[in-house]
Amino acid sequence: MARLGSALRQRLEPLLHRLETRLLLVYFLLVLLPIAVITYVSASHNFATIEQNTVTYASQVSDRMLNSLDDYIHDMKQIAIIPAYLDEIQSGLERSNQFYATHGSEGGSSEPEYQWLEAGLKLSIQREVESSIYFMNNLKKGSSNVYLFDRRGNPYTAVKSGGVRSDLKEVYERWRQLAEPKNGTPVLVSTQAVTSSASSSKQYVFTVVRDIITTSFRSVGLIAVDANISVIEDMVRDLDAATRGTTIIADEDGTVIYDSEKRYLAENLGSAPLLAEARGSEGSYRTSVDGEEQLVIFRQSPDTGWRLLITIPQRHLVEDAVRNRNYSLIAAGVAMAAAMALTVVLILALTKPLRSLVSLMKQVQGGNFEVSFPVRRRDEAGMAGHAFNRMIARTRELIDNIYRIEQRKTEVQLENLQRQINPHFIYNTLESIRMTAVLSDADEVGRMVQLLGEQLRYSLHAGSAAVPAQREWEHLEQYVELMNYRYGGERFRLALSAEARAADASVMKLIFQPIVENAVLHGYDGSRERLTIEIDSWIEGKDRVVRIADDGRGMRPEELSRVRAGLASAASAPDEESGGIGLRNVQERLQLRYGPAYGLQLASEPGAGTAVTMRIPQVSAMDGAAREDQKGERSDA
Repeated sequence: MARLGSALRQRLEPLLHRLETRLLLVYFLLVLLPIAVITYVSASHNFATIEQNTVTYASQVSDRMLNSLDDYIHDMKQIAIIPAYLDEIQSGLERSNQFYATHGSEGGSSEPEYQWLEAGLKLSIQREVESSIYFMNNLKKGSSNVYLFDRRGNPYTAVKSGGVRSDLKEVYERWRQLAEPKNGTPVLVSTQAVTSSASSSKQYVFTVVRDIITTSFRSVGLIAVDANISVIEDMVRDLDAATRGTTIIADEDGTVIYDSEKRYLAENLGSAPLLAEARGSEGSYRTSVDGEEQLVIFRQSPDTGWRLLITIPQRHLVEDAVRNRNYSLIAAGVAMAAAMALTVVLILALTKPLRSLVSLMKQVQGGNFEVSFPVRRRDEAGMAGHAFNRMIARTRELIDNIYRIEQRKTEVQLENLQRQINPHFIYNTLESIRMTAVLSDADEVGRMVQLLGEQLRYSLHAGSAAVPAQREWEHLEQYVELMNYRYGGERFRLALSAEARAADASVMKLIFQPIVENAVLHGYDGSRERLTIEIDSWIEGKDRVVRIADDGRGMRPEELSRVRAGLASAASAPDEESGGIGLRNVQERLQLRYGPAYGLQLASEPGAGTAVTMRIPQVSAMDGAAREDQKGERSDA
């Protein structure tokens, strides 16, 4: 196995080093891989977005539906309160209680004439009570029936739809036990399965019951208001169609009030996984129902405590997104495969001349200089081949002439030395130009030449590395004056504080001029008449602090951060490209000479200018001159 791996590595290694392989790898990493990642991330984001939108939509619709259901139940409770304000109902129930207390449930007399009187009295009571039931039945659309009971459980009905419940005798006792402790407050009873006198098939209703209390605080009977769950079905039909899910309504104990699939009607699911996580007033979660993952969105009514749950199968939730994702992946795969094939063809075509050129180079490496690249193209490969041919021709020429070149080496060096211009010749020439300008009454030109000469003399003078601060100030004033000539007018003003002018300090030569030059080149944008550069200096402990501030355009925060970062890395990464010019060069010189505790600090605001603060050791001009003399003596020794 190790030998097989080694052999495979030996075969693949040259292939991996080929340009075509690297170009294909780069193309895959920079083009194909990002496309695949973007497609996958986009599809995943679509899944999350669809789910979030579904949750938001279902939550909003659930809120509206719960509000409608709360309003409906509120109306049922209002109907249940009506008997407390209708004397006819209270009177009828009082008469019913007295009649059955006297005659019993079947009537007390065996004489025909008395039986006839009892039947008439019973019918009178029934008509009095049931006439009020007709009135209440017509108050609320969708209520199946209203039932009234006297204290002995005798029911009074006026059928509105679907017939009379067949379990009134049995259910009365449970309703009475629920209603009596509430002292006249309506009680909401969860969904029950019932049959009626009109049909033996099951119907599902939820009920509001209330103990009927008179003004003298006596209970005379019970009212029950039934509502068929079809009223809820009308509310959730559009919701189920939009979400392609199922709606379940359960009470606080977990008894199912409504189930759009009618699987759990009137069952208690309090401990079932479907309801176990529906805690709080609202939310969403995932659960498994019959082995299928479901998204459950729930809301709880603050009035009834009923919870409305919308269960949406995961497959319904994402099937459109999955279909779109698959189409996108197929399209992206086909496009990437076609692009990959085309790229391979193009890369091979583009690199064919390079492979030929490499083959010729190997021949040259072996000592054959009689080769030539056939230039048939005008692109980079053709240019490289043309350059190769010229290089080979030049190489042959160099080989032929190398002996003569070696012989002339000393002569060429001597000629180069003779061509060097003596700096004194430059000074003398500039002075001659200045005198000519003065004699020609071109005083301004003469002054410019004089300033340029002074600048060159100061810059090229091979003297000491440290000078008195006053000499640096003179150099800066000459530089600013020369810049005013260059830009025209008094565009730049150098303001030296009294303490700076009187400073007894030895400073590094040409240490301030790059800072002032930076202010002139970058601080002045032409938006104002004049740029003022203020220089102040003072002593802090054993250090000399020099502050150079301009009132120019300033720097944006990102520019300031970039410049500060450059200063921070100046000592560890010297600025070779600046040629010794710039803030970074100044920072490098200061820290190399004095240490990392010294250097520059920048502060700037857009439109308010830039301030550069320099901290150096305080050395008097006399001490500085003495130290430079000692260095000079050591150098001579």
